[in-house]
Amino acid sequence: MKNLLALLLCLLISYSAQAAEETITLIDGEMIKVLYFQPDGFNNETPLAVLLAGGSNNEFMARTQFWMGKEMVSRGWAIAIPISPEGRKYFIENAALFPDIISHVRETHRIQPAKTLLVGISSGGSAALAIAARNPDHYMGVIAAPGRIHNDVDLGALHGLPVYLRIGEKDDFRWNKEITDMIEHLERAGALVDAAVVPGARHTFPLNWEELESWLESAKSFQSAGQ
Repeated sequence: MKNLLALLLCLLISYSAQAAEETITLIDGEMIKVLYFQPDGFNNETPLAVLLAGGSNNEFMARTQFWMGKEMVSRGWAIAIPISPEGRKYFIENAALFPDIISHVRETHRIQPAKTLLVGISSGGSAALAIAARNPDHYMGVIAAPGRIHNDVDLGALHGLPVYLRIGEKDDFRWNKEITDMIEHLERAGALVDAAVVPGARHTFPLNWEELESWLESAKSFQSAGQ
């Protein structure tokens, strides 16, 4: 346990040194803290992903779960991580704020004017699906690893939105038992779903990046084709 805590502290210090911490004031006066990371060789063609952390979506969770963001930064993505001021369901209940958050990040960092990828872990994956459902045309796609669809979220029409959904075979919250229903709901709403149960995995797990990169290229191509 001591070794794990020491490693976690080292990771937090390392990521803190690389992050730009910004406070965005939205149109309605709401103030949102955002952590921002960009890759080496950043230019105006760099794609943007917004990462939603699990748990309470607070800063501690955002930094401890940055392993996924770190992988994406190393693969050429800029990453913005909004911090929830009011707990885990704040971003689900305020999904309409995201176009404004993304607009501020793009203007500040001169990021390409293309659609944004939503990425979420655990409750962050659930939030990413809910946010995309509110304004699907704003987003390149959604990675929820894991994630679930809340009963009170109306998927509406997803207009061919690419969704990459992964849930552990031994998920601690039994989300794996819901995956078939989730796939049916997403496809009925018009999403392009790539979903699978990860053998032997629990609630959080390492991703197959070769597989994921192939999906990312497909999502980019789908966007470039004018969808």
